[in-house]
Amino acid sequence: MNDDYERSYFDERIDPRREIARRQEHDRMLARTGLERGVVLDIGCGLGESLALFPADRWERFGIEVSEHARSLCAAQGVRFDLPEGDAWCDLVLLRGSLQHLDRPIETLADSLRWLKPGGWLVALATPNAGGPVYRLFQDLPPLVPELNYVVFSDRVLRQCLLNLGFREVTFTYPYLGTPYAAPLRDHVSFVLRLFGIKRRFAFWRNMLECYARK
Repeated sequence: MNDDYERSYFDERIDPRREIARRQEHDRMLARTGLERGVVLDIGCGLGESLALFPADRWERFGIEVSEHARSLCAAQGVRFDLPEGDAWCDLVLLRGSLQHLDRPIETLADSLRWLKPGGWLVALATPNAGGPVYRLFQDLPPLVPELNYVVFSDRVLRQCLLNLGFREVTFTYPYLGTPYAAPLRDHVSFVLRLFGIKRRFAFWRNMLECYARK
């Protein structure tokens, strides 16, 4: 694993806003999908923070993760990495902030479709959106570290990819107001300053997307 990736990957987790945002995302996901129990696979599961929100008595929890350190911590929480063989074994495939880090994202999305049971859900949370105004103007987003990303999808391109692969009911939401990162006055000032070449990290409308696609 790239040392810069390992360092930035875990340093970000000291931000207390992450846990608030993660719980908000989890609640929206359960409300949107209607899932209450089953088998969940988290691709890029990190330290297992998202999987920890799925009660072990109602969910069988699997993960995919490149960091050996993270895998060992997840395994201690009951997360499994021995994915079942065959197709149609999973109710929910989750990608939280990981889609842009995949070197073969289309292959991963195709695998996800194969792993999902009929009616199962693919959900991408906290995913940068190349179709938002900030990326379209400046060809980057404040939270992104370019050397750690492969493909930053726009909502439009991601929708077409998922439909072409065979998903249905592909929908998007764009959380901003009400999230712990939103500070509209400061964010709009930062946006104007960015027009003059002054770079700051800031949240903004449609910077991030949440994608829901059903098999």
